Amino acid sequence: MPTVNKSTVVEAPPEKVFAFISDPNRAPIFIPGLNRISNLSSAEPKVGRTWEWEFNWFGLVLSGKTECRQFEPPRTYQFETLTGAKSRWTYRCEAQNSHTKLDLEIEYETPQNLIAKIAAEPVLEK
Repeated sequence: MPTVNKSTVVEAPPEKVFAFISDPNRAPIFIPGLNRISNLSSAEPKVGRTWEWEFNWFGLVLSGKTECRQFEPPRTYQFETLTGAKSRWTYRCEAQNSHTKLDLEIEYETPQNLIAKIAAEPVLEK
């Protein structure tokens, strides 16, 4: 699976950063293309909690179901998309004085049927 890694420093303590990124309802605020989150299986954040998502990828709307795989406040938060476009997102928070180093690793698969659809669409011409 291809992998993308990004890091940044946030001017907030790890507890605050972790609480923000581990709330699926807030994800559309900071994940470009994510249209909505719905049908959370539980109000409580925990391993096993599921939700549904809708994502706009170059004009094509993808949707699927996600499950939280790792929830270790305030350090590690991981979820996997189970249907739609498969991926694994792992956030890691590390204290740096009064700030937080936030690392994100995304492992993903591009569905072959999606590649075929894009190749047939004028979106590639752009």
